[in-house]
Amino acid sequence: MPKIGEQQEKGEKRLTPPQQKFLDSYIHKDMTQTAAARAAGYKNPNVSAVQLLNNPRVKERMEEMRQELESKYGVSVTKSVRDMQRLRDEAWSAGNFGAAIKAEELRLKVTGLMVARSHVTHENVENLTRDQIVEQLEEFMTRAKDRMIDITPEENPIKAEQIPITECSENAVE
Repeated sequence: MPKIGEQQEKGEKRLTPPQQKFLDSYIHKDMTQTAAARAAGYKNPNVSAVQLLNNPRVKERMEEMRQELESKYGVSVTKSVRDMQRLRDEAWSAGNFGAAIKAEELRLKVTGLMVARSHVTHENVENLTRDQIVEQLEEFMTRAKDRMIDITPEENPIKAEQIPITECSENAVE
């Protein structure tokens, strides 16, 4: 697949400048797919990013760009995942559980099994009154409650007879 500006075979299509800018941001600037689509100028970056990553021409060019990086820096996803697993295992053996968890988290993110999702709402509160700020906070809390799932277990209506521990151990000895 020719890069932007390169000659192409007759009938072969090349990426548009926004598509190439998306890939440059996504691969070289370590942006999320949504941030890369936003940087490339797409109006609806969430939807556009998914569409771009499903586009066969974009997929092909992205794979070429990844292969270029692998050959240039000697880095591959497979090697990185293997190294993260080794670091995780070494940290775990050494009792450094925080580092082991972080290594596993990074390994899962690289493989796509774990997706970091953050929803941040930016609001300008400088020109709002106290009452307007309280109203906004209540609205955010309502939205958050709508998204939450109650996992509190129901109380067991049947109360089992409790036997003191001393009685249990005495019965076990007999």
